[in-house]
Amino acid sequence: MVEQSHYVNIPHRNLTDDAYIEILVALDATPEKLGALLADLHPADIADLIERLPRDHRRTVLANIPAEHLGDVVAELEEGVQEHVLQMLHPDDVKQVINDLESDDAADIAQVLEDIADDEDVDAEDLLDDHQQKKLLEFEPDTAGSLMQLEVAAALPTDRVEQVLAYMRSDAEDLPENPGTVFVVDKRRKLLGTMSINRLVKAPLKAKLEDVMRKTPLTVTPDQSSDDVVKVFEKYDIHNLAVVNKRGQLLGRITIDDILDTVMDDAAWRQSAAAGVDSSEDLFAPAVVTARSRLPWLVVNLGTAIAAAAVISLFEDSIAKLTTLAVLMPIIASSGGNATTQTQTVIIRGLATGSITRQNAWALFKKEFAAGNMTGFVIALLMAVGVWLVFGNPMLALVIAMATVANHAIAAFGGWVTPLVLKRYNYDPAISTGVITTTFTDVGGFFVFLGLATLMLL
Repeated sequence: MVEQSHYVNIPHRNLTDDAYIEILVALDATPEKLGALLADLHPADIADLIERLPRDHRRTVLANIPAEHLGDVVAELEEGVQEHVLQMLHPDDVKQVINDLESDDAADIAQVLEDIADDEDVDAEDLLDDHQQKKLLEFEPDTAGSLMQLEVAAALPTDRVEQVLAYMRSDAEDLPENPGTVFVVDKRRKLLGTMSINRLVKAPLKAKLEDVMRKTPLTVTPDQSSDDVVKVFEKYDIHNLAVVNKRGQLLGRITIDDILDTVMDDAAWRQSAAAGVDSSEDLFAPAVVTARSRLPWLVVNLGTAIAAAAVISLFEDSIAKLTTLAVLMPIIASSGGNATTQTQTVIIRGLATGSITRQNAWALFKKEFAAGNMTGFVIALLMAVGVWLVFGNPMLALVIAMATVANHAIAAFGGWVTPLVLKRYNYDPAISTGVITTTFTDVGGFFVFLGLATLMLL
């Protein structure tokens, strides 16, 4: 039976609505109670609390966080809030935060401190005492190396199961908090195999690891992209992944919690970037900072609107002679916009999962183009019937039907080609595709509709 001292005593009270309100009341009326209230919260919940609070309350909360949880709290914060909190902490507290964290988190904090420092001489390497941790700073962002944690449970192939279990029960300082997997290496640290904790505890105590380990471990190199790493975790349903150099020597591991953070951060970033918003921005950042970050995207959108307006202006006389055209134009734009959103979503998803390749991209276009035309014909028929019934003009109904079919074809092409071209030139399709394809359908749809109306009705 493992002694109680081997278990980490982590607070278990959640940040419920009642707990949140209780803390808010304490902030305003009885700050001396904050320490007791925060002591019962998990570090992740304290981080959540800080992110919800306006900036003038954060210093008070920081002063009452239990010292043993400060590092974990800082590591859990969103990037924008984390920068603000690190600027408020005393240098001694910052140093303690770095020392308390595991290698990957410590390196991340050191890099953030370098980025936000007013002094250009501040170097992230100088903030880290451990030589191995400093090496983590060498890896590019969004690579396996940037996600890697140095702390691993490693053993020799000749070690017996009972020896490994005894060592892990000893609560050795060099063991990671959640080992998950034992990596079997030779004396030169070349990775030979792996043993999950589940497999380890079921193995015969006298067995040598080389006899019971998995001898074909999954690995990545530190320069592989984080997208590649995510795909490995998703495909093989693993919890730990070894990172090795070109000689097959174990450098560290990547854990499932870091992959989950990566996936969620990436999803938030894509969703926010598509709207011109910074997902890492502090919710309570100064208004001028928020405005400055959002303005460029609004300027881009203004440009697309001007392009559409320029096309409309070419047919100003036609609209003046038949004002019904102005009433129907938004329908054309909306129908095409929705159609291209469907196509581009399929393409972007396929690119993200690796399902779309150079070999099958053209076949996918033919399928999407055919589907776009099918939906276009159905929508065109419905719109033509509606226009005929409302306006009593069969030629106008024919024009809008033809324009709808054409705009759905444009939508299929734009939704297919735009993500592929952006991906080809190393731009994230999830960010810019929407603006470009909307321009396709607005400009193309208005031109076709107004052009046909000018030729056939006037």
